[in-house]
Amino acid sequence: MVFRSFLILAAIAGSARAAAPSSVSSGLIPEAGPHAVGLRIVQQYDYSRALEPKVDAFGKAAPAAPGRPIQTLVWYPARRSGGAPMLVADYRQASLSDTDFSVPAAATAQQRAAWLAGPQKAVYGAATLAVRGAAPADGRFPVVIYAPSYNSFAHENLDLCEYLASQGYVVIASRSLGARTAVMTDDVDGIEAQAADIAFLANYAQTLPQADITKMAAAGFSWGGMANVFAAARSNRFKALVSLDGSIRFHPKIWGAATYVRPARTAVPMLFLGARAPTAERMERDDKLGASYLNTMKYSDLYVTTAPPMTHPDFSSWQLRFSPDAAFGDYRREEVLEAYRSVALYTHRFLDAYLNEDANALAFMKASPARHGIRPHTLSMEFRPASAVLLGEGDFLRAFAQAGYKDAQAIYADMSTRSPDFKLNPLNLNTLGYQLLGATNAQGAVQLFKLATHIEPKYGNAYDSEGEAYEALGETALAIAAYEKAVAVDKKQLNAMGRIEALRAGVAK
Repeated sequence: MVFRSFLILAAIAGSARAAAPSSVSSGLIPEAGPHAVGLRIVQQYDYSRALEPKVDAFGKAAPAAPGRPIQTLVWYPARRSGGAPMLVADYRQASLSDTDFSVPAAATAQQRAAWLAGPQKAVYGAATLAVRGAAPADGRFPVVIYAPSYNSFAHENLDLCEYLASQGYVVIASRSLGARTAVMTDDVDGIEAQAADIAFLANYAQTLPQADITKMAAAGFSWGGMANVFAAARSNRFKALVSLDGSIRFHPKIWGAATYVRPARTAVPMLFLGARAPTAERMERDDKLGASYLNTMKYSDLYVTTAPPMTHPDFSSWQLRFSPDAAFGDYRREEVLEAYRSVALYTHRFLDAYLNEDANALAFMKASPARHGIRPHTLSMEFRPASAVLLGEGDFLRAFAQAGYKDAQAIYADMSTRSPDFKLNPLNLNTLGYQLLGATNAQGAVQLFKLATHIEPKYGNAYDSEGEAYEALGETALAIAAYEKAVAVDKKQLNAMGRIEALRAGVAK
C-alpha cells in the first residue's frame, strides 16, 4: 500500500512533528449548519464475528473478547446547550479503547492529561463542535456511515463528521479493523471485513430514533473509500456513495477479484473527491495503472473532483490538524484548508441532492465549482450523468402487467437493449408463470413459460409447464407440441410423457 503509511504516522502518539498553529481548528469546515452537534460513543460487539486474541512477546494470549469490538462514534443533530465541547484530546482518548474495552479509564485519562500538557497541547486542546451526550434535536435525519482509511481510527475526519451533523445528518463511524486481527490487511479479506462493519453500523442505525434509514449513504476515505463500494454492492440500502480519494480508484486488482463488485450492483450516485492526479510515470511505478471502476459506472450519476492543493493524506482532517506548515510543499496551509472546506461543502450538497432530493442542491452539484466562487486551482469537477438505465425483474413484471400480460418476449428484448446488464432467470419465470396459472391467467402464464424457453432453449420443465397452461386453455394440439419439446430436450420429463399419451388417447387431465 502506497498511501496508508501517511495515516498510520498521523495516528502515532507523541508525534515528533511540531504543533500546528491553533487557528487550524477554525479553518477546516465551511460555516456550520443550523444544528448543534451531539456525540455518543458506544462500545458494542458484533457477536457474529470475533478477532483472534492478542499474543504478547512472551507468547501469552490475552483473554478473548466475546465478539468483534465495534466502538461506534455517533454524531447527531442536537439541541443547543451549555455543555463543554469535545476537545481534540477527547477523541484521541476514546480511541485508546477502541479495540479493547477493558482498558482502565484512569490510564486513558492520564494519557489525555499528558497530551494536553505536551508539545502539541495547542492542537490537542482545541475545542470542536460536538458536545458529548447532548440532547438530540427533534425529528428524523438521513444517515451517513463513514468508513476510515487503512487501519485508522473512527475520528480521522471528525471535522467533516461534525459538520455533516450540524447540517442535519446522523453520522456513524467505527475503526478500520482487519478480518481476524485488529490490523487491517490489504486484500479482499480485509476490505470485505470493513464492508461488513459498514453493514453492522447500518443495522445499528435502525435502533436510533433520529435515524431515517430510508435515506442512507456510505462515505469513506482511502481504504474506506473502497470498502463503502463493496458494502453498496452487497446491499441496496445505500442510496449514495462518497469517496474521499478512495482506493476504489487505485486498486483494480482487489475490486476485480470480487466478482459481485460491478456497476449493476452499485447503481447509485457517487461523489469521488480526488487529490491532484499523479503523473502517468508515477502510476506506472506504483503499479496503479489498470481498469477504472469509475469508468464502469454507467448506471450512476458520477461526480469526480480534483483538488490540486491536496495530496492523499490531506483528506483526513486529523492529519491536517497535526501537520506543520512545511508539510504542504508548494502550497500554503490556507490553500489546502480552502480545498478541504470545498470538499466538505460538496459532500454536504451532494448528500442533500441525493438523500434529501433537494432540487437546489442538485443544481449546485451540476454546475461548475467556479460558479460557486471556488477557484479552479482549488477544486475542479467533471460530471458524468448515468448513461444507461438499470432494469431488473420487477421492472419487467410491471411492464408485462401493464401490457395486459402480452408480448413478454418483445418487452424482454426492449429491456435487454436499453439495459446492458438486464437479465431474467428462467427458473424464476417458470415459478411466476405458475402464479399466473394458479390465478386462472393461463394466457399470461404461457407468455412467461415461452420466455423462459426462449432464454434457455433446453429448459425442459418450462416446456412441460407450457403444456399445462395450454391444457388449461383447452388447446390440446399446442399442449401436445409443448410436451413433446419438453421430452425432446429432457428425457426425464415423465409428466410430459404421460400427458402426451393421455391427450392423444383423449383422456382429460
